[in-house]
Amino acid sequence: MNRLLRFLFGRANKAYSLLTKSSSAPAAQEVLTVTPSTHVLMCEALFDKDFYLTQYPDIGAAGVDPLQHYIDAGHAEGRHPLNLRAPNAESKIARALEYNPADQMTITLRIVLDLESGDVDRVSAAATLYKDALKDFSQSPSLIGHFEQAAFFVVGRWIRHECLHGINDVKELISNLLNIFPESRVLSALNAILLFERGELHLAQQEFFKNQTMQNLPPEISDICQRAMRQILDAEAVNVRSASDKGLLLLDSAFPSKISSFRFGEFSTYLTAIEDSEIHCRPDGNLFNFGESSALATQIDDFAKKSDVSNERIKRFDINNIGNPKVAYCVFLNLADLFFTQIGVPSAQHLIFTLYPGGGFAPNCPRSDASLRRLCDNPKVSKIITTQITSYRYLVDNRFCSPERIVHIFGGIIPELYTNTPPLPRPIDQTAINVCFVAQRYSAIGAEKGYDVFADVIKKFSNNPSINFHIVGGFDASVIDLGDARNVTFYGTRPSTFFPEFYASMDVILSPNIQRSALDPSHPETFDGFPTTCVVEASLQGVAMFLTDYQNMNQNLDGTPIFSSAEMEIITRDCEMICNRLQYYIGDREALRNLGQTGRLAILREFSFERQMVPRIELLNSYLAV
Repeated sequence: MNRLLRFLFGRANKAYSLLTKSSSAPAAQEVLTVTPSTHVLMCEALFDKDFYLTQYPDIGAAGVDPLQHYIDAGHAEGRHPLNLRAPNAESKIARALEYNPADQMTITLRIVLDLESGDVDRVSAAATLYKDALKDFSQSPSLIGHFEQAAFFVVGRWIRHECLHGINDVKELISNLLNIFPESRVLSALNAILLFERGELHLAQQEFFKNQTMQNLPPEISDICQRAMRQILDAEAVNVRSASDKGLLLLDSAFPSKISSFRFGEFSTYLTAIEDSEIHCRPDGNLFNFGESSALATQIDDFAKKSDVSNERIKRFDINNIGNPKVAYCVFLNLADLFFTQIGVPSAQHLIFTLYPGGGFAPNCPRSDASLRRLCDNPKVSKIITTQITSYRYLVDNRFCSPERIVHIFGGIIPELYTNTPPLPRPIDQTAINVCFVAQRYSAIGAEKGYDVFADVIKKFSNNPSINFHIVGGFDASVIDLGDARNVTFYGTRPSTFFPEFYASMDVILSPNIQRSALDPSHPETFDGFPTTCVVEASLQGVAMFLTDYQNMNQNLDGTPIFSSAEMEIITRDCEMICNRLQYYIGDREALRNLGQTGRLAILREFSFERQMVPRIELLNSYLAV
C-alpha cells in the first residue's frame, strides 16, 4: 500500500493552489460584523512576513509594507499569509478565528491544516467545519480534491495498521464525506474498498459497479479497486453454498496458500483433526508479492485434492456468510483485532487467538496496546495462546489479562517436523567448517538481523582456510564492505525448496539478531521468536545453532531453561566472543557435530506435534464441548 503514500504526497505540493480562489465572504453572509480593526487584528494574527515575501516577490519588489499590503489587498486577493507546515500555523489560525470566526480564508486554512493531518478525528472536524461554514457559500473555494486526498490517506493508514481507529470509524468518516460530496468518484471508490475490507462483499460490489470503468480515479485507487473486484468474483466461485453451522470457525489471511508454511500446517491440522470446523480466508494482497500465483479458488481445489478435507469447508471470508459458530480462532494480533473487534464475529460464544511475535504485536506501542486492550476487555475472548515468555509476561505484568486466561505453549508450528522425514546425509570429512547466515534484509545493513556482526566475524576470519561463510537473503557484497575476503558466498533470496540441501552442507547457523528498537528507539519494540524459524529449520538438518537471546526467552514460566548449553550456543553480539567459540569448534569438529545433533533432538522435542498441536487441539475441543 505504499502507493497510497505516493498518491498523497505526489499531490501535496498543490495544497495551496486551492486557496488562490479564496475571497472574503460578502458582508451580508457573515455571521459577525467585521470592523476595520478586527480585520487588521485577524490579518496580523495570520501573517508571516518572511513567508509572504518569499511566496510573492512582487511585493518586495514594489517596496511596500508586506503586512499592510496583505491587510489592504492580499487577503481579498486570496494570497497565502503563512506556511501551513510551520510549527505555529495552528495557533496563528486559531487566533485569527477569534477575531473573525466567519472569515472564509481563515476557515479554509483551518480545514486544509486538519485535512493534511491524516487523523480521523481532525478530518472529521474539517468536514463538519466545511459543511457548516463554507459548503453553501457560492464564492467558497472547492475543497473536494483535498478532502479526497485526506480520505485516501486515512484509508491507507488503516490498511497499513498505522491508525488507532477501527475500520468502522474510518467507514463512518468516508460515508460522511460522501454525503457532503455525493458526486465524488474517489470517495465512492474508497467507500467500496472499506466495504470490501469489512467483508461486506455484496455491498462492496454494488458500490464498485457505480463506476465499473474506474473513470476519473487515480491509478493507485483504480488498481486497488480492480484487485478487490477480482477477489469478489473469486469469492463468488468459492462461496457457492452458504456457510454451515460448524462449531469451529477458523479465520486467516493466508490459508490455503503455502506461502505461510506454518499457518498452512496449523490450519490443515485443525481441519483434519476437528471435523466440526471450517475455515474462512480473507486473502492478504501481500501473498502475491511473496510469490503466490494462484487464485483462491484454485488454491482451495488443490488443497482439497491433496487432503481429506472437502473444499466446501474452505470459504472466502464474507461477514454475511459465517454461519453460527460456537468458537472462532485466528492467529496474530492484527487479525484478532480485525476479526474479533473491528468486524466482529457476533454469533461466536468463544474467541481464541494466538499472540505470535510480529503480526502487529509490539510492546509499548500505542496501536498494539489499544488492540490488546480491546481484545482483553471483550468477555468473549476466552483464551489467548502465547508462544514466548516475553508475550506472556507483557500481558500479565501490564494487566491486560490474568494468567488464568492465557495458555502458554512455547515455540511454534513447524510442519516439516510432523512428516518424520530424516535429515539429509551430512558430509563428515571437511577441511573447513561452513557457517551460514540466513535472513531477509529489512534495513540498510540488516543490523536487527545481526548482519553487521556477521560481517565483523567474516573480517576476523578473512580467507582463513578453516572456515567458509555462506549468506542467504537480501544481502550482497555492497551492503557492508568485507575487504578482500574470498571465503564468502552470497546466494541471494532463495525459495523454500533450496534450504534442506543447503543446510545439509552447513555446520553452523549464526543468528546475532536483536530487536530493532534496541538499535533505534524510534522503532516499535517488535521482536523475533526464539529460536527464529531459519534457525529451527537449519537445526533440523543437524546444523549447530549460534543465536542471541536478548529477550531472555530461553526459559519456561517457572524460570527453568528450555534449551541447555549442550543443545545450542547462546551468544551475544560481541564479535570476539563469537570468534572465540567458532575457533574452539574449528579445533574440535566432533564437539561441533555433537552440538548440531543434540540441538536437532532438542528442536524435535520442543516443536513436536505432541507439544505444539495436541494442546491446541485439546483447547479448541474443550470449548466446543461447553
